[in-house]
Amino acid sequence: MKKLAYLLVVFFTVQFTYAQSNDRIRISGSIEVPVGEDPQGISIFNINSQEGTISNAEGKFAISVTQSDTIKVFAVQFQEFTVVIDKRVLETKKMNIYVSELVNRLPEVLVSPYDLSGQLNADVENLEVIQMPVNMEVGIPEGEFANVENVVDFGKAPKNQALAFSQTRLVNGLNFVNLFKSLLISNKKNDISNPYTKSYESIDNELRDLYNDEFFKEYFKIELENIPDFILYADRNGLDEEMLRKGNELDLIDFLMEQSKKYKKQLSKN
Repeated sequence: MKKLAYLLVVFFTVQFTYAQSNDRIRISGSIEVPVGEDPQGISIFNINSQEGTISNAEGKFAISVTQSDTIKVFAVQFQEFTVVIDKRVLETKKMNIYVSELVNRLPEVLVSPYDLSGQLNADVENLEVIQMPVNMEVGIPEGEFANVENVVDFGKAPKNQALAFSQTRLVNGLNFVNLFKSLLISNKKNDISNPYTKSYESIDNELRDLYNDEFFKEYFKIELENIPDFILYADRNGLDEEMLRKGNELDLIDFLMEQSKKYKKQLSKN
């Protein structure tokens, strides 16, 4: 009887595990990098299922996911980061990842969307800045390597090996998203209907100090003089609080990309 009970427990455990794996669906994804950078060989790893893949020469990949799975994205030439799969990704079966390499005069700063004072100057000063080691080794943990598909030769020199690691920056959207959140939250405490108040100009300048104007121009193709107006346009055209919550970064990036297209179309008519 004890043996039978043990076998039943094992059977249901196996069935439960199998059911969980079956809940995952195959989604397609793409990685966009700056002009001149190679999108091939970037690793995409599902921490929950312990399975991963690598992007092809066009930056395309496919991976099985379910809601709330954590996806880790990493490569030798970029800083590692993670994204969380939400319902929208499952519905569209698509995931777009935007990476950028920047050389900034300031160290990388993450601004939390929570507990902000509304004054970007004060909030940035209170944040802990982590200095990344110049000679940091970046690779795939040994336990995760076994489940990665289409493994490429990691011994091959990356395209930008001549650049020191400390001079490269990954902007996966998350850092920019946090700054965008703080900008909106702070402005909503003032009069958002007037984007050219002293408060707005101060915050806008701080944002440009952290990420130079070329970032907006490169990713959203917004001319430098139109950046403040575009930020206000996005806020007035469908941006809701749900997008500003942790875990919805992909939705926010897609939204901003779509709004930039509409904004440029509107400008062309004027």
